[in-house]
Amino acid sequence: MSIHFEKVNYVYQPNTPFEHQALKNVTVSIPEGSYTAIIGHTGSGKSTLLQHLNGLLKPSSGRVTVAEKVITASTKNKELGDLRKHVGIVFQFPEAQLFEETVLKDIAFAPKNFGKTQAEAEEIAVEMANLVGLPDELLSHSPFELSGGQMRRVAIAGILAMKPEVLVLDEPTAGLDPKGRIEIMQMFEELHLQHQLTIILVTHQMDDVANYADHTIVLEKGEVIAAAAPKDIFKDPRWLVKHHLALPKATNFAYELQKTGKFSFEKMPLTEKELAAALAASLKKGGNQTE
Repeated sequence: MSIHFEKVNYVYQPNTPFEHQALKNVTVSIPEGSYTAIIGHTGSGKSTLLQHLNGLLKPSSGRVTVAEKVITASTKNKELGDLRKHVGIVFQFPEAQLFEETVLKDIAFAPKNFGKTQAEAEEIAVEMANLVGLPDELLSHSPFELSGGQMRRVAIAGILAMKPEVLVLDEPTAGLDPKGRIEIMQMFEELHLQHQLTIILVTHQMDDVANYADHTIVLEKGEVIAAAAPKDIFKDPRWLVKHHLALPKATNFAYELQKTGKFSFEKMPLTEKELAAALAASLKKGGNQTE
């Protein structure tokens, strides 16, 4: 399910003293089956962009095409129901949206709301709970008795229960401890690889971009200023500093090593694994050059 933005503008509170243009002439594509990271400084328009993906927001002008569905300023909300089955959005702190008395009922809510029978909805709920690593014995528990990480998995399972083809993640690890953050990100990677989900990740964590994404879109003041593979986005530290972006930790470490004059990297490593391999190769060659 490919996604295309064509000359999309979005204005909050138009024709008022509070008018603000959040997106400006955005033309960009998100490839089907990709793991795309959307990055940019706070206020760059990231969250506004992602809310266009299932019609929570509609362009002030321009058009968004998701598969064969075209969204414009004149699109009616009643025309977007089917689209919202195919594009699931995990907002920050999704556990805040839990409300049912048991984990099973909470996960089953969406499929039941979209026309499944109670039995069908519960079957899907059990399947999705297993998919996100929730043991069966938790299904009868109140979601509010669970740990923060488990509650987040319940909320994510509820979104997956709609069987989306596109999963949009808005800072999905916010508030989690380091262990919980790694577990959640690894879970999304497995969903991407094993179930061919298109993943769209909004994040400030550059290590997550380096470790998981294969495509990156950079926003600044509502405009797309770059769209490329992470290795191309992170190849110029001066450009990143200019646009208030950070390097992944492994890449930053490699640049610092290179400044010493003892190492030379033809291809800058993005991840810890790539850095370790590059350093091992360098030591094998006597530290003269690393490829």
